[in-house]
Amino acid sequence: MTVQTLLKGARASSKHSLRRMMSSITTKYPVGSNLNGFTIKRTKNVPEFELTAVELEHDRTGAQHLHIDRDDKNNVFSIGFKTNPPNATGVPHILEHTTLCGSDKYQVRDPFFKMLNRSLANFMNAMTAQDYTFYPFATTNRVDCANLRDVYLDATLNPLLRENDFNQEGWRLESQDPTDPESPLTFKGVVYNEMKGQVSNASYLYYIKFYEHIYPSLNNSGGDPTKITDLTYPELVDFHHTNYHPSNSRIFTYGNFPLEDHLRDIDSKFAKFKAKKHNHEPKMPVNLTGSQNVVLTGPIDPMTDPSRQHKTSVSWYAGSPTDVYETFCVKVLMDLLMDGHASPLYQALIDTNLGSDFSPNTGVDSSHAISIVSVGLQGVTEADVPKIKSVILEVLEQASKNGFEQKRVDALIHQMELGKKDKKADFGMSILYSVKSGWFNKVDPMSTLEFDKIIERFNADMAKGGFLEGLIKKHFLGDKPSFTFTMTPSETYEADLVKEEVERLALKITNLRPDDKKKIHKRGLELLAKQGDVEDLSSLPTLNVSDISRLADVVPLEFSTVTSGFDSVPTPVQWRIAPTNGLTYFRGLTSLNHIPKELLPFVPLFTDSLTNLGTTEKNMSELESEIKLNTGGISFSVNVTATPQNPDNISIDLLLSSSALDKNVDNMFKLTSELLKKADFDNLGKLRSMISGIAASSTDSLSQSGHSFALTFSGSSLSPAKRINELFSGVEQVRFISTLAAMTEAELAENVVPKLKELARLALSSNNIDVAITCGSESVSSNTKSLESFISQLPENITSSQIKPYFTDVSLSPRANTLFELPFQVNYTAASLRGVPYIHKDGAALQVLSNMLTHKYLHGEIREKGGAYGGGANYSAIEGIFNYYSYRDPNPSNTISTISNTGPWALNNEWTSRDLEEAKLSIFQRVDAPISVKSEGMVQFLSGISNEMRQTRRERLLDVKVEDINYAIEKYLLAQNNQELKTTILGPKKDFMTPENGWTIIGGPA
Repeated sequence: MTVQTLLKGARASSKHSLRRMMSSITTKYPVGSNLNGFTIKRTKNVPEFELTAVELEHDRTGAQHLHIDRDDKNNVFSIGFKTNPPNATGVPHILEHTTLCGSDKYQVRDPFFKMLNRSLANFMNAMTAQDYTFYPFATTNRVDCANLRDVYLDATLNPLLRENDFNQEGWRLESQDPTDPESPLTFKGVVYNEMKGQVSNASYLYYIKFYEHIYPSLNNSGGDPTKITDLTYPELVDFHHTNYHPSNSRIFTYGNFPLEDHLRDIDSKFAKFKAKKHNHEPKMPVNLTGSQNVVLTGPIDPMTDPSRQHKTSVSWYAGSPTDVYETFCVKVLMDLLMDGHASPLYQALIDTNLGSDFSPNTGVDSSHAISIVSVGLQGVTEADVPKIKSVILEVLEQASKNGFEQKRVDALIHQMELGKKDKKADFGMSILYSVKSGWFNKVDPMSTLEFDKIIERFNADMAKGGFLEGLIKKHFLGDKPSFTFTMTPSETYEADLVKEEVERLALKITNLRPDDKKKIHKRGLELLAKQGDVEDLSSLPTLNVSDISRLADVVPLEFSTVTSGFDSVPTPVQWRIAPTNGLTYFRGLTSLNHIPKELLPFVPLFTDSLTNLGTTEKNMSELESEIKLNTGGISFSVNVTATPQNPDNISIDLLLSSSALDKNVDNMFKLTSELLKKADFDNLGKLRSMISGIAASSTDSLSQSGHSFALTFSGSSLSPAKRINELFSGVEQVRFISTLAAMTEAELAENVVPKLKELARLALSSNNIDVAITCGSESVSSNTKSLESFISQLPENITSSQIKPYFTDVSLSPRANTLFELPFQVNYTAASLRGVPYIHKDGAALQVLSNMLTHKYLHGEIREKGGAYGGGANYSAIEGIFNYYSYRDPNPSNTISTISNTGPWALNNEWTSRDLEEAKLSIFQRVDAPISVKSEGMVQFLSGISNEMRQTRRERLLDVKVEDINYAIEKYLLAQNNQELKTTILGPKKDFMTPENGWTIIGGPA
């Protein structure tokens, strides 16, 4: 069936209901009417998403408001402001932090973080984009929505903006030890250290430097650490006064809560404001004339091939994003050119091993006044850098002549249709993210919602022939101006950054007047005292534990077995039968418990190989088109979980995942079977290219999520599940894949390919699979037949007796404190303790305790006083591990000291019933967060946690008392009652990290 036919059928079936809906809209939201100080300007029904969009304007200030009326209990609110940064000091970013440090109505030190445990919101944040700042939250509770809306509005419109908050959140000069006036001065500040961590990420650095050169008028909104220390407190206050005004705002609401409630409260907060003109025309990029070329230096990655560390890209301008249709078409074009194995740019740039992966800026950015299309590579040799642009242009030239296979175009449209049908729990946030950047830059947000209309026009243009080919010629060919941006590796890059900071600090100190050091010392003591104040939080609104239901939402699951032959072992099937918009979701688990230890490090590579190497009968380009035409994607991954009864008993499984329209389920299973049974592990060119890409992205993730890697390694000597996860996705796997990336094809053929083939033989058997299917009731019968056919096609490589119940052969040897020495500007720290099984009664107290420690102790010590971007504690209930962590941390010695003191501090602290209330509210934000229909029942399927176990744990969490907390502290947190606490750190080496002090130092590839 063609896309046109599919859409025609959908439109025909909704024709009469559409008339009824339009009449209802006119009655509910009459254009021109006034609601609580707002006038309705336009309404639009969008039947394909079952929503009504309402555009309003505030009468007095001109504030713009977009409301999405949809029958969805997960409501969203956001207020945002256009905040073009005047320079690279990060003033929009630091203002985002400081607005949330207290307001006229809520004069507490940090209402945003305080509200994190006084609410049941499933999403709360504040974010600084390149030219706007926005403050969103999502909640299913109407009272909670009103509470958070009031806090957010007061924070943004009436912030206190105290100088102490600027010093804490932005930057300050302060003694390393604030209590010692003779202690050396240094730079401190949450945002300062956050951005030092951010620029340690090579991908971010390339991306932000690219924008600094192609779009210098935007400046760096997050802040360049070398410039942040130029920002003054008066400049921050002035920036707020200039930009945080209703006339400069965009307000977004979504869901089934009454629009009138939102408007009434917003109008009340706007009462003191009048209309104000803001000159916030969208900024323009550099005026390209001919071909421009910029070359900068960047850091060296110690874990990848030093000869392949160049990044380079070519960019073109592609019209204004205000033309929503043209922007859509350019994105479709670039998807066809770049996305996946069948795309010509992937084949020309990555399959040929010119680079390991596309560059961080590759794609279409339509966030600003001009759309920018970029194509580039990372992992390039110096000799190949000059070739990249000519290869790209050659591909574009060929595509402009030959066009694209209709099958690939249909496959892309099919993916969009599936995305439309897929019911998401965070749909409101998805809409907010899709409209916000354009809305701040004069793009009509309503026009971006008209999916069916855009697709219909696209199909009509495609039917005329030569449409996409014309776009290529229009934007890229014929000597169109272009911008080439290259980053070359420098061995001195990190040392140069350190030197620059030392010199900048010295200059600041040199310029101090005689009495400034005394003032700095006094200010440091005042800030320290303020951070230690016990505050009265009674002004902050809050929900209560009584607002949480004692009964968990339980989705009905059904269980059956299917057999694929006369003497076959029955396959257990979990069914979640619910309305799914005509989609079927499939998961399968095949046990890997019997895999020999020497093969375990290869398992992640094996799962990636199944969807990247092609099969012995079809190349990956052919398969990819079939997968996109028939399914929502097919993926293979590893699921490692401890049993709820005993964290020492674990299960390692290969997880098969896919989805499809009900009519395509047979094809979904056939394609899954083909990938599993016929993977072409001998495709050495593809294998080597894939390994290079994995290695590049893995090492890049170390600086982005360093604390997660530190936590996994820290727990790996305490938990078999963590030990396996360390092998599969921890630092050890990063080092392992980096070693494989250095191999030649001949070495891969000898050392890797046989292991992948053996894994395929051991993993795949019709006697070794459990299945979960989510679908509508109308599809159960046909899905059962399709599933039986799928299982019958699987080989019988192993018998069920060969599969052990759990994997327990894991060595858990005690470790010393460990540093993974990496060229970052900040550190990531973790330490772990052993807890209890999921079903143990003490687990609830440990989870509540971890939350209380985060909010009552660790956040203040590690972030506010220590200057780290974040830190706290968490409890991994299924693995039974109690964790401490910090991230983007300039002061790991302070963090280690703080963590070591946590047990004694907690034992001496007088916990209150309010502390318990807040911790429980925070925990149930996650426990009761809405989930999509495809995720329902997955906790039981993947982890073995039954509804009864969940309910028991829920009741225990709600019933935790102060005496339970004190008992957990004494039994599990105090050193004399538990194993010795060991620390894992990723980042630069500090003076105290020596073998003499008990540290093991690990650096570079394995």
